Amino acid sequence: MDRNIVVVENFISPEDAQSIIDEINSPSEINPYPDHYSKRNGGTALPYNKKVVDLLKKYGDKSNAMHKEINNYPGDIYVTKGYSSKWVIGSYGEPHIDDIDLETFIEWSSVIYLNEPPQFEGGEIYFPQKDFRYTPVKFSAVFFPQKDKSYIHGITEVTAGIRYTLLFHHSSDIQFADPDLI
Repeated sequence: MDRNIVVVENFISPEDAQSIIDEINSPSEINPYPDHYSKRNGGTALPYNKKVVDLLKKYGDKSNAMHKEINNYPGDIYVTKGYSSKWVIGSYGEPHIDDIDLETFIEWSSVIYLNEPPQFEGGEIYFPQKDFRYTPVKFSAVFFPQKDKSYIHGITEVTAGIRYTLLFHHSSDIQFADPDLI
């Protein structure tokens, strides 16, 4: 297995994972997204409210620390964007790299799994050039680099149920940090 793709079990608490799923499906409050998100590649399934931002900050900080440790990185790492995905039947992700278009500053990515099979089928993350495939385990997280194009990755089709994830993109350059997550 590639040493730069790291899986951490029990990365998010069951209560926080459920709170995120609840906010996706029935927001406690809905506010407009800040302007800096309009300058990014796409949005999020999460409502932008205090409860969500507090959880994004908590797990963004934890993900930043994990990338520092994994990569033996001496400087600061910042979340550039925190968001969620709700993958329904038929959803999939073509192989891609995250640091493209409006977000070429992304150096690392984190995917946190909020549920697992049998709550859904399919939805595995895979890295075709690394011969790596991971079947989501509830509360686990996958961390990987983005500046190396060999870390192209995709998501297999969800064939049953709903797959929920919390995702973060990271940079060492503070000018790209989400100001609400510093």
